[in-house]
Amino acid sequence: MVETGAPAVLIVEDDDGVRGFLTVALESGGYLAVGVRTGEEAMAALRESPVAAILIDGILPDMHGIRLARAILADPAFERIPISFVTGAIRARRGPVAGVGALSKPLLAGELLDAVAVLVGWNESGGSPVTEREAALAELEHIFLVGA
Repeated sequence: MVETGAPAVLIVEDDDGVRGFLTVALESGGYLAVGVRTGEEAMAALRESPVAAILIDGILPDMHGIRLARAILADPAFERIPISFVTGAIRARRGPVAGVGALSKPLLAGELLDAVAVLVGWNESGGSPVTEREAALAELEHIFLVGA
């Protein structure tokens, strides 16, 4: 059960089944899950209410996940929000560097909750400068199987 005041996690995933799994897993871990299908919807959701972390599918109907992450980092209002990709477009988990990480599908609920806890902890401990976050995103982009 999700408690009032629980940290919110934005899920950006166009597959209803995957988004549903991520929602159930996050809520079982005490997070409030907010799900959207597209990058455009994600930016609108970010403007509506704060989130503790963002999970992004690698390939969305309207843009590549890397492009969405760049837009998030480019906005001073959102640049400190930790990001993890949850995608089949990479083959291995990549622990977060400067608040930017990646999880490979399929994944277990426990792996997801551990990764989100690390991301939230990164932000609570002060985060990283946006330049380091952009560099981490650029490095991550090179391991994607499908280009941005």
